[in-house]
Amino acid sequence: MARSKRPHHRGGYAAQARAVRAAANADPATRCWRCGQTKAEHQQPWQAGHLHDGQAGGPLLAECRRCNASAGATYGNNLRRAFKPTRNW
Repeated sequence: MARSKRPHHRGGYAAQARAVRAAANADPATRCWRCGQTKAEHQQPWQAGHLHDGQAGGPLLAECRRCNASAGATYGNNLRRAFKPTRNW
């Protein structure tokens, strides 16, 4: 059974992400909005990262893979930490 896409990856997300990556790849002076480095400085491929992590349909900006993965992991870990069940025994 196929897994459904998360809300922030539905709709026009794929087209918007492609446009962000294409623009970043076309301009070597593009800087990652999180770390401020160019592609030549960080040696990572461009990804489209959420301006507001976890916001479905929000704006996307060019960021390096390391920053995008780190931000996603931090966001997910914080969500899991917030909903961690407490022990009542």
